[in-house]
Amino acid sequence: MSRFFLRTWQERHSGFLFLTDRDGRVLKAAPLKSRQSWTPSLPPIAVGVNLAEGGDTAVAQAIRSKQVAVKAADSNLYWGVVPLLGDDGSVCATIGMVVPPGGNQFDIAGCLLGVESLLSLGYEAYLDQAAAEIVMYASQCDRERDMVKYVIEHVQEKIGKGYCSAAKLDENGYVMPGELVCTDQRAHDLLSEYLFQNSIKCTEQVNEKNGHLVLIPVFCEDKPLYAFFLHESSEQWFSGFDEQDAAFLANVGEKLKNVLLRAVTTGDILKKAQKKDMLYSLTRKMLASIDVNDVLTEIMESVGQLYPGFELDIYLTVDTNTTLPVKQLSFQDEACDFSSKAYMQGSLIVGSKHISGRQVTIVAAPLMGKQGIYGVLQLTSGKLVEIDDNGMEQIGILAETAGTAFENAQLYQQSRNLIRELRLINEMAKQLNRSLDVQEILRFVTSLMLDNFAAEYCAILEKSDDCFTVLSSSLPEQIGRTISVEESLLSEIVRDKEPIILASPRPESGEFSLMPYASLMAVPLLHEAEVVGLLLVLDSRRNFFGFDDFKLLQIFGQHTSLAMTNALLHSEVERMAITDNLTGLFVRRYLDEQIAASLEQDSFGSLILVDIDLFKEVNDTYGHQMGDEVLVQVAGLIKQNIREGDIAARWGGEEMAIYLPNVDLLTALNIANRIRSRVETETKPQVTISSGVVQWDRTVQKEMTVSRLFHLADLALYEAKNKGRNQICLA
Repeated sequence: MSRFFLRTWQERHSGFLFLTDRDGRVLKAAPLKSRQSWTPSLPPIAVGVNLAEGGDTAVAQAIRSKQVAVKAADSNLYWGVVPLLGDDGSVCATIGMVVPPGGNQFDIAGCLLGVESLLSLGYEAYLDQAAAEIVMYASQCDRERDMVKYVIEHVQEKIGKGYCSAAKLDENGYVMPGELVCTDQRAHDLLSEYLFQNSIKCTEQVNEKNGHLVLIPVFCEDKPLYAFFLHESSEQWFSGFDEQDAAFLANVGEKLKNVLLRAVTTGDILKKAQKKDMLYSLTRKMLASIDVNDVLTEIMESVGQLYPGFELDIYLTVDTNTTLPVKQLSFQDEACDFSSKAYMQGSLIVGSKHISGRQVTIVAAPLMGKQGIYGVLQLTSGKLVEIDDNGMEQIGILAETAGTAFENAQLYQQSRNLIRELRLINEMAKQLNRSLDVQEILRFVTSLMLDNFAAEYCAILEKSDDCFTVLSSSLPEQIGRTISVEESLLSEIVRDKEPIILASPRPESGEFSLMPYASLMAVPLLHEAEVVGLLLVLDSRRNFFGFDDFKLLQIFGQHTSLAMTNALLHSEVERMAITDNLTGLFVRRYLDEQIAASLEQDSFGSLILVDIDLFKEVNDTYGHQMGDEVLVQVAGLIKQNIREGDIAARWGGEEMAIYLPNVDLLTALNIANRIRSRVETETKPQVTISSGVVQWDRTVQKEMTVSRLFHLADLALYEAKNKGRNQICLA
């Protein structure tokens, strides 16, 4: 219209031509410049200014009366406004002009009335021409998405307000939020939020229109193609969309449908071919993988590429020790109802349900291998959709391939774990059978647990009547610590005699006394069906141990129990070989060996030779059984009065010997006298002893021998008996 006025405008006149929306807000303004030098003082007419404010302006009158309005302002400017009416008779915009006063006056009302009839024809022709141009240039695009992008950009430019966007329709006419095309990110954010909250199904007959949203679906030959949207922008003075905006978008859609059909058909063919190629490539990659984590990763990535409009959940029925976001299939969980059904039936299930107030579509496909079903792939759409036979077939192929790949990876992993376990068991058996030293066995098993489970705490506990004692631990300061058998965790193991694995602390158990934990494994050590000890592994991380770890610890427990039993039996046999059965003192052979070693290593030492006085009379008077009891009493008093490192032995008959390494003669004499005094006062029947005491010193007796040392002690003992018994003599 500005071109029309510029060409027909009288030279002596100047002014402004402007366009407003239905509320009187200026959308565009064009100056009608005079070729004369005179320049009038005109009011500012800028985009966004509301010319209907106050209610008594020409613009306000035209909107109110729906007729041409002419008004002289205070400055004697002349305003003329023509309302543009829509099909429903409402004002959708105004076109007006303002001219200066003076000798340049003319019939502004007549001028506007003369062009009023041209406005409707001109606008319709403009829309039709603009639509044809947009479609003509859009049809030159090679790809469907580029074509749609060109259309929405130029429609948005022509309308000049809000945003224009488009979304692809599925075969049932539902808008696909994942197939959204927008002019910029802000438009995408605004519309995608709306589409994901609302499931929209389009038909050829229904075009949705309101002040803030216009929806024009495009169908061709009964095939749903695209939905085009005019939607609100973030502009503060956004006035909404009118009938002309919707008509223009509908005109574009009508002209575009045949071209768009060819592009969509070609694009669908290419997408199907690409999807088949992608599916083939993904199945090859999955079947080539031998790692469970890699297979699960491929499944997640492939579903994301093939079905971008769906959310994926993987439910498994086996333990994989994976860190990926997979879930355990629960037959009691309502969220798994479709997956549970697919698992039980061993077939693909499609259905719909309400989730968070929305009706959604769910597809559940079992991960089926040759040996069983390992879980379910569950795909959930954001809305109610229908999946064609081709889509169902592809999902089925993907799930079947994934199940086979998962089974292969699982079997491979199991075989590797089995080989690892066998090697570990073999190495463990060799190491444990190589040593009969209990402490060495404890250190080896503790180190083995730390290396294989990478846990924060490992320990081996020994059970007594009312407590457990820490024999070995990854924290050395805890060795020797005792824990009550009544502690809940320990009492359960003692009662059930079964290993346990805990993923997290139970509320009733609280923190374990050795350290707090979130993951725990405990295996009892059994001997003759009784709990004699415990292997314990703890960690503060949740779900840290898997079932394979638990099985391996049980194997450790079996071998540890056997090794410790063998070591203890060997230790007992050794003890019995060097111990006198009656008195519990060492035998003479062991005493000789220890004295010989001391003569090699130490600087000095003392020997006490003890003989029970008149022992034959005890046997004759009370019998040999009481004689044995007297020997036991004397031996017990000797053990009570010497150090742990001292060696007391039965030398023969009623004679006993005590070797005191690194003890001088005076100290040895005091010890011998203390033993003599206690024997005299504490034995029943009462007996006395005589002792001979001798000391050796490397600085004096450099060639001292065991037999020489005993000979000197025996001479001192003989002297004590000759002096009247119940006394001590020094060599």
